[in-house]
Amino acid sequence: MSYTFKVKTLGCPVNQQEGRALELAMQEAGFSPAQKAADVYIINSCVVTRSAAAEARRLASQAKKENPRALVVLAGCYPQVYWEEIKEKLPFVDIIIGTTGRTRLPAIIARELARCQREQKIIITEHEPGESFEDFPLTGNYGRTRPVIKIQEGCDEACTYCIVRKARGLPRSLAPEKVIARLEHFANMGYREIVLAGTHLGAYGKDLPGWNLARLIRELDALPYPFRLRLSYIEPMDLHPEFLQTIARSRKVCPFLYLPLQSGSDRILQKMGRRYRSGDFARLVQKARELIPDLSIWTDLIVGFPGETEDDHRQTMDLVEELALSHLHVFPYSPRPGTEAFSFPEQVAPDIKKRRVRELRALDEKLSLRFHRQLVGKQVQVLVEKVENPGEGLSEHYVRVRFPAAAAELKGSLVQVQVTAAAPWGVEGHLVKKQ
Repeated sequence: MSYTFKVKTLGCPVNQQEGRALELAMQEAGFSPAQKAADVYIINSCVVTRSAAAEARRLASQAKKENPRALVVLAGCYPQVYWEEIKEKLPFVDIIIGTTGRTRLPAIIARELARCQREQKIIITEHEPGESFEDFPLTGNYGRTRPVIKIQEGCDEACTYCIVRKARGLPRSLAPEKVIARLEHFANMGYREIVLAGTHLGAYGKDLPGWNLARLIRELDALPYPFRLRLSYIEPMDLHPEFLQTIARSRKVCPFLYLPLQSGSDRILQKMGRRYRSGDFARLVQKARELIPDLSIWTDLIVGFPGETEDDHRQTMDLVEELALSHLHVFPYSPRPGTEAFSFPEQVAPDIKKRRVRELRALDEKLSLRFHRQLVGKQVQVLVEKVENPGEGLSEHYVRVRFPAAAAELKGSLVQVQVTAAAPWGVEGHLVKKQ
């Protein structure tokens, strides 16, 4: 009998890559993608915020309603940390599996489907020092215009608000020869932008003698394929001179940094356990811009961290405006059981959090428009994602670009667009040429 499946993925680029890898692994094991109700549902979850965990529970419940006889799997970061909560709240979930052992999931599912009676199966392996990198091979078409390669996972920082270290363990890296082989695979398939991702990307190579992210980028930069590289989050503590010089000299790395600040208040940064202060962050931004013209810098900000005062909030507002960052990704602080900050006193009231979030998001719109206006009159390199009218894609700066409808064959290609107008959401222009 042939069974059908659906995979629902929440969260970061690493999760997105793992979700796509699970889809391909299920197909290779003989399962078929479902068009309607499925026999198997896999929820590949996130746990960074309470809302992400709640969404995973909602998707699991929705799957059971869609097909009451389906086998439902809740996988990933959420069960790795809070599997007991899932067991209590979602007794109908058939398989609860964390962030290790998911490469075996198609075989586990096949065995469960063959059973006459099902009992909830819990597969949680605690992370330990020295564990190996669990590779999720991507052997086929990624299915999107920008494939993600997970090259690193795990973290050894001690941020007081973050549950990622418990969810993912200590830093581990994909062997460089496998990174190169995977990138060549996608380049040969015609992909023109490839994303390198990790839960702490700048820690790549900590477990590989002689390797770090800068060396890996130099190796990838030498490959003779017409692609560009985009890097996911880079922590400020990893933005050392060698790395900055490497990406400044690279012919392939996009002029884009996703550099999480979290707060512009030194007092709050210290409470968060971040290993830098606002002045350090400002100097890094200044140095990066000196080396990389037209650099786009995105950041993450946590609003309403325990003890955050109006003065702390104003310091954050002032710093990000002074630095003229390109985009602010704003999160209200979400207490996570098992983190140090969960028990901190002076929790900020929800209405105050909401107001501060609104203020920062209004500032984000202002800063985004300011950066987009700097591109007017210039040509940008756009990865074409949509060819309807208008055509649409992302520039090397990760700016949304719209232009008059392009030919269907341009989808997935790199084109030059002359920018003629700017808005908070992105820019508009006209097609110049294909590369």
